[in-house]
Amino acid sequence: MNDEDDLLLLNDTGEDSSPTLLPPISFSDPSPMSNPQQQQPLNLLPQQQQSSNLAPPSSMCWCFDLRSYQPYFNVNTSTIKTRLISSTLIHKLSSTRSPSYFLTDIIKDQPDAYGPFWITMTLVFVVGVSSNINKWIYSSEEDFESDIESLLNAMWIIYSFSFGIPLISFLALRCLGEIPGLNFITLFTLYGYSLTTYIPACLLCIIPSQTVHWLSLLIASLFSTGLIFRNLVEKIMEAEQTKSRALLGWFAGCQLIMFFVMKLVFYS
Repeated sequence: MNDEDDLLLLNDTGEDSSPTLLPPISFSDPSPMSNPQQQQPLNLLPQQQQSSNLAPPSSMCWCFDLRSYQPYFNVNTSTIKTRLISSTLIHKLSSTRSPSYFLTDIIKDQPDAYGPFWITMTLVFVVGVSSNINKWIYSSEEDFESDIESLLNAMWIIYSFSFGIPLISFLALRCLGEIPGLNFITLFTLYGYSLTTYIPACLLCIIPSQTVHWLSLLIASLFSTGLIFRNLVEKIMEAEQTKSRALLGWFAGCQLIMFFVMKLVFYS
């Protein structure tokens, strides 16, 4: 007798031929008799330790932890583009706009190091290349040799300006009395974006004309100085008169030195 005949006989007796279904086994809700090791969560770190990993480190060696600098590189392309354009529009005056509009309206409470870092790197490259092209134009083809020293000089001079001056200014402000809103990262952001106008000016210095060299670098220096002074004068004037004059003289002197160094060292 085959299997089909067996099924027919069961149906003839009137008994229920449907198989008995066992309850499904739940793997997500183990019984109390199960292995206790299987009940441990997959995440081995406690919740408090996980959240602490996202917070900035509070140890004394925070400067060696890359997570400390992550907030200053958390910017997108649109933000960088807006800040680059705004750093060159110092001539746009408005009665409703604060003199320190770049820090108050554009930077706000989110200074970044990404833009100043790449602006400085770009300027170093442009100065190194344009100064070599300028030397090649003014010299004969037989006597010309590419000068890597100009690139190295551009690196330490421009980085000393974009990083050293904000650091010295910050330390001076701490000694003379802390001014609210002028910390190191804010000064570094302001000085970094103030170098934007030097990039097209150095490209124009490829033209073999000393008049073009002087004018382009002078205009770039005026725009850079205007951006710095418009955003710092209002805050510096809140200090004592003697201190404010000393600080303004320091910033003006640094800008003047930068102008003559760029002209005499690289495009003389």
